[in-house]
Amino acid sequence: MKIGLALGAGGARGLAFIVILEAFEELGIKPSIISGASIGAIVGAAYAAGLDTKQMRAAVDELVETKNGRFWEIYKKSDLIKLLEFIDPNTKSGGILKGEKIINYFKSHVKIKKFEELKIPLLVVATNYWEKKQEVLSKGDLLSAVKASYSLPGIFTPVSRNGKLLIDGGMVNPLPFDVISEKCDLTIAIDVSAKLNNKDAGMPPAHEVLFSAFQIMQNSILSAKLMRSTPDILIKTDIKEIRMLEFLKAKEIYKQAVPFKDQLKSKLELVLNRKALSK
Repeated sequence: MKIGLALGAGGARGLAFIVILEAFEELGIKPSIISGASIGAIVGAAYAAGLDTKQMRAAVDELVETKNGRFWEIYKKSDLIKLLEFIDPNTKSGGILKGEKIINYFKSHVKIKKFEELKIPLLVVATNYWEKKQEVLSKGDLLSAVKASYSLPGIFTPVSRNGKLLIDGGMVNPLPFDVISEKCDLTIAIDVSAKLNNKDAGMPPAHEVLFSAFQIMQNSILSAKLMRSTPDILIKTDIKEIRMLEFLKAKEIYKQAVPFKDQLKSKLELVLNRKALSK
């Protein structure tokens, strides 16, 4: 049975994917194909390259937990401008941040450079800025595709790839299960989108308004999409009190993700048992 796995957009909440993927490892199975958008493309590419969940956790821990880690430096800066200067400033080319430091860190752990070298086929979703449509990337340079998929418009510089200007895939397809549904027998989609807080907490800061606007848009796109079609297994996580860039809360995200890993494992066991009985 060919299993397809779709990993959606969701910023730091996407670290939950690392825990949820443990369901596959505990059952001794692997997806036959993976699709991803934004953070889902990053985690999906790492997994498709052969990194297991322990290796991915170690990479995240190195980034966010050590006193010398990049996110500790960010955490200590209260001024937003200092934060932007530290991350990778770029004010002249379509985004505040270049995004190079993220992809360079990814490259230090994932040695594969081409889609064709991956151990599991991968489809990365990005948005074609000028043509205003979805682009599904599955061949050639892996790093530029992943970088394009997480390039939030106005935040990260768009990526020029094969003559196309690409931005975040979550803008058009925040949970890309549809791009793999015809390539597998069982489609699994993991949704880590935010459940927006309805409480009136006064005027939020500008960056929170921007990120929440992205989340509202992505939630609307996904809701409309699920009315038309659904994956065979949909895991809708509810990772509470985690904002888009709060990667420092990795341990809390992992903890909250455990019930959703168990949920996926139970559903997969049911499918596998049914298949065994049908033989």
